[in-house]
Amino acid sequence: MKKIFLFSVLVFLTIQSQAQEGLHTRIHHQYQSQRALGMGDAFVAVANDYAALFYNPAGLARRQDGQINMSLELLGAKSFADFAKDLDNASKTQGNDQAKYDAYSSFLKQNYGKTFMLRTGLFEGIWVRPGWGFGILPADVTVEYKIHDNVAPAINARVYADSTIAYGYGRDLKGLVPGRLSWGTTAKFVNRGYFNRQVSAWDLVGDSKVVKDTDLREGYTADFDLGLLYTPELPSDGIWYTFKLAKPTFGAVVRNTLDYGFGQSLKLLNKNKTEAPERLYRVLDLGMKFEYPSMWIFGGRGALDIRDIGHPNFSSRKALHAGLEFDWTVSNWWKGSYRFGVNQGYPTFGVSALLFMFNLDFVTYGEDVGTYDSPKENRMYAVKLNIDI
Repeated sequence: MKKIFLFSVLVFLTIQSQAQEGLHTRIHHQYQSQRALGMGDAFVAVANDYAALFYNPAGLARRQDGQINMSLELLGAKSFADFAKDLDNASKTQGNDQAKYDAYSSFLKQNYGKTFMLRTGLFEGIWVRPGWGFGILPADVTVEYKIHDNVAPAINARVYADSTIAYGYGRDLKGLVPGRLSWGTTAKFVNRGYFNRQVSAWDLVGDSKVVKDTDLREGYTADFDLGLLYTPELPSDGIWYTFKLAKPTFGAVVRNTLDYGFGQSLKLLNKNKTEAPERLYRVLDLGMKFEYPSMWIFGGRGALDIRDIGHPNFSSRKALHAGLEFDWTVSNWWKGSYRFGVNQGYPTFGVSALLFMFNLDFVTYGEDVGTYDSPKENRMYAVKLNIDI
């Protein structure tokens, strides 16, 4: 236990903060669970489903059965479709370059200060078993546009196109402390396509495409996460009995432990660009959770996380994640959940329903895309279609 603790502390203390490029202040997470987002993205100490592979691999040590999840998901700001449509209309402006510039400039000024986002996860598959898990995320794509007008109207565009293969392993550490202590690690290979560029109104006059293939960076890396879960042993009588029913559990994860960046490229997306994509960033996540006493078909849990400690865009507001989850279970093939939470200072809500092996997740959440001194909400809506076996 001491060796693992010291290793985690040393990893955290060697974090080197690097300022992100451009005007983007949002913290990008390589993988997001719709269930976790519904409860404020507080999941470090919960980690009791297939998403443990990416949120806290120590949860794999506590699995009692297997689970296979295959999914399609779409997340987006409600205004993204309107923005894309208006941009296309501006590109159809007739006349000389000055007329086209005026159309683009007017359009961008109308959206000054706004952020537009879209994220898709295509054909993702995760298989977990007691003690291990395997996942393939072939196309996790995020598009983020931020409109500004510092010198001239422009779009600060950032795109992530990640393909990930991951393997996780988890076991209990017995006899070290009273209670149950579990550890886990997820090794992952990530190939990233990345775009980060300011596109001005004059750039759009020359080419109406915001994201150009020739500006796409590409690289791959191998890294691993290291996680812990601890459920203390509590007395069965006295005042502590109430806490025993709640089953308090504490979690910690060091993500992207090596954090040496995307130094090599397979050149699958761009054969000419040699500049490396944005790195994954080594961060520390801490969390705790408690269970509600089960009543008839109902149960649930609450969770609180402090995440992304050490990230260049870290702030106390962005770090705070908290949520509640309420389950109902009629049988193992008919069940669902309702979730409420706070993510980076903004409310979240989620609902899930499972019928046989078909599961539908819906969530809306807000995230902070403002500066340290001036927080600003980006409201997202997401739906996920799952086959859950």
